[in-house]
Amino acid sequence: MRNWLILQTLLFESASLYLLSAEHLSLLGWISYGSSHAIAAVSFTAACWLMLPMRYKMPAHTSMSFIFVIAFSMPLVGMLGLTLIFIVALYLPSKDESPLWIRSEFPQLPQHVESLEGSQFGSSALKDILLFNPSDERRLIAVNACRYLPEKVAMPLLKIALTDKVDDVRLLAYAAIEKMEFGINQKIDALTKKLEQKESAEANYQVASLYWELCYLEIADGPLQLHYLEQARQYLLASLALKDSAQTQLKLGRVLLQLQQYSQAKTYLEAAQNNGLLASQVQPYLAEVAFAQGQYAKAQDLLANLSDSSSPALAQLKEYWRREAH
Repeated sequence: MRNWLILQTLLFESASLYLLSAEHLSLLGWISYGSSHAIAAVSFTAACWLMLPMRYKMPAHTSMSFIFVIAFSMPLVGMLGLTLIFIVALYLPSKDESPLWIRSEFPQLPQHVESLEGSQFGSSALKDILLFNPSDERRLIAVNACRYLPEKVAMPLLKIALTDKVDDVRLLAYAAIEKMEFGINQKIDALTKKLEQKESAEANYQVASLYWELCYLEIADGPLQLHYLEQARQYLLASLALKDSAQTQLKLGRVLLQLQQYSQAKTYLEAAQNNGLLASQVQPYLAEVAFAQGQYAKAQDLLANLSDSSSPALAQLKEYWRREAH
């Protein structure tokens, strides 16, 4: 097909040039010349379009119109120029530039704590593996790697693993969570036995901190979490009865905040600040109390006094309040 179109182009363009070479052309001669040249331009357009790569063929009417206009408006010169351009572009393409990326080996998840500490893997990579990796073995290795992460980082990942469709992944995650909970409960039992022998503010504070850790890590939820919070509150009150401490007041304020006892939480948080704790340690929780009580202007004022460098989440919250104020 292309060869026939090329031959037809050469014949009709040669005929048009022959007619154009006559000294005096009549009206019929000009019509014959225009018709012959138009047929040659159409044939040339079709031949060129067939040879174009697919990405340049579409939309067809645009590419074909461009070729036809050049070929018809510039007799012979347009066709020769386009032919030269197509030959250079199709058969003498420019060299490819150096690649922007280099293929690397598929990295393997570390399985031991000493390997994990020096690796490039973090909690975000493990989360993606647990959520999206189709390999059961890879998800099992990811759960195993979570056991060597800090407990606060590992717990959300293990909770994702608890929803896995594979029993082995779920069981391994459940075992890791059980191990965390068992370890904390062992410490609580040891400290309560110590308290039975001798009451002390420090031991009460440590027991309360362990109960708070069970809630903070979200190991427990529902009624069990409420029970742990109540236990933490009782031990913190016992600690304060023996020794006044700003840190104990702060923790008690946070526990009461979690229990939604906002008025009492505010009292202990303010007491902690008055006893010497930094505003950056206390005011985020006071702002949370004010927000829970519907005192939005006060919450905004408390957050405005804090430095943006405290945490990225706090900076985002302050920006939200600024926008709302305007």
